[in-house]
Amino acid sequence: MPDTPDGAAREFHLEMLEVLKLLNRTEEEEGTSEGLEREEVVHLLGKSGFPAMTVDRAGETLDVLIANGLARRLTDPEYAWDRGRVVSERFAITLPGKRLLLTELERTGRV
Repeated sequence: MPDTPDGAAREFHLEMLEVLKLLNRTEEEEGTSEGLEREEVVHLLGKSGFPAMTVDRAGETLDVLIANGLARRLTDPEYAWDRGRVVSERFAITLPGKRLLLTELERTGRV
């Protein structure tokens, strides 16, 4: 975690964008069930430049995204053929979340 409040805020912003990218990518994949479980978010973030991500930290990030309408919580149990098991609590991107990703892309030239 960065030493300054600005550094911590920037890192948290990057984490939120990365979670939104993961949720967006999952939504666009055909043949997958909707949303990602919290543990899947942690695993994928660890592979994409956030190796220190924990389940608790991912939960905080997802809670902020949900509170701001950028992601939503799915709680209906569903058999996921792609995972070979029943999944329950999952997280999915919302339309405002997609808009934020596009805005970031336009602002920075990359997301």
